[in-house]
Amino acid sequence: MAMKDQIETEVNQYLADNGMSTSFQRLMYAGPLMRTRHSLVLVFTEVGLITFSFSIVSKSETHMYFLPKDKIRAIRLDKKRFVHKLAMEAENEEGQVERAQYFVSKRVFGRPWHTETLSYLFEKKIFSPI
Repeated sequence: MAMKDQIETEVNQYLADNGMSTSFQRLMYAGPLMRTRHSLVLVFTEVGLITFSFSIVSKSETHMYFLPKDKIRAIRLDKKRFVHKLAMEAENEEGQVERAQYFVSKRVFGRPWHTETLSYLFEKKIFSPI
């Protein structure tokens, strides 16, 4: 099974287990550092953001996190020369705003879905079905 298919299956199962569903999933690689910019897969859906964090050394160490859409305060993607910068703000369980910054490759060889998701982010249509 291809990685994208496996992630989409896991997302659909997680959402179903929690009484939610999605009509689309937009996947993108990201990472907290330049050297690890492919250590996360971000999955944007109309109900929220799901993050898959995995070790580059051992892909069996995968963790999934869900952030409901209503907790996301801001998403900004800045074009840079070599890699883009993705900045997000979201409300945590205590109601405080937390900020995160990620590095995002402009292209990932063999992963057209990554580039498609970048387009949706630049067009500010990441949470809409079309």
